[in-house]
Amino acid sequence: MQSFMKRLVRQRDKLSQLEKQVLNYITRDPQKITKLNLSEAAQKMYVSTATISRTCKKLGFQGYQEFKLQLQLNINNDHQVESEILTSHLNYHIQRYEKDMLEVIKRVDENDLETSAQMIKEANYIEWIGVGHSYPVCWDASKKLQLLGKKSVARMDWDDLRSTTFSLTKHDLAIFVSYSGETLNILEFAHLVKNRGTPILSFVGTRENQLADLSNKVIYTPIENYYLEDLDLSFRGPFQMLADLILVQYHHMMNQS
Repeated sequence: MQSFMKRLVRQRDKLSQLEKQVLNYITRDPQKITKLNLSEAAQKMYVSTATISRTCKKLGFQGYQEFKLQLQLNINNDHQVESEILTSHLNYHIQRYEKDMLEVIKRVDENDLETSAQMIKEANYIEWIGVGHSYPVCWDASKKLQLLGKKSVARMDWDDLRSTTFSLTKHDLAIFVSYSGETLNILEFAHLVKNRGTPILSFVGTRENQLADLSNKVIYTPIENYYLEDLDLSFRGPFQMLADLILVQYHHMMNQS
């Protein structure tokens, strides 16, 4: 079943936004899909039946019925093994984490890492900026960068951070971490930093957003948006992995100097 789902996820970049919504629904609860006809699935996903059929064809099937049949076969083949390991709802989350990590691994670009490391090297001072669940990524990366001998801070207090942005210069670097790139506080800080002429490096989980437009360099990796009622459980692990790889590249660069 996992190999079947990986096969589907690999086709994600070929899909439109609505088609990705269909794929997200499928990967979230594949067993539920097998019990729905095309009209019922369209109602559940809030898309048209044509969108679902088109998605199935882009995923390599003749249509919804063939896709559903193959999905059921994979579920039947794997049901006994999966039920002995984890319940289906936990399997979904593990597959979600795995998919996000596979995406970042697939998209790692050494040129991006080198450019980002060079920005860090050239900066006198690094300010990491992230709020909510993105803040721990900033804190961790900032501490590691300090251990590598670079002056670096990640602040939690928004008022303190707002005040700090006014002291940044064009010789410093602001690194933003934001899943959406549309968080109001993040955009406020980004505008303040931009007005100071300070270079901006950003990690984002969506391709088109205002933060990316304000940034000198953007590192993008798709992350599935997931909420458990009001609790944001979107996985920030890909950001941490990218930050670590940039620090590895920075360390290598400094040793080559």
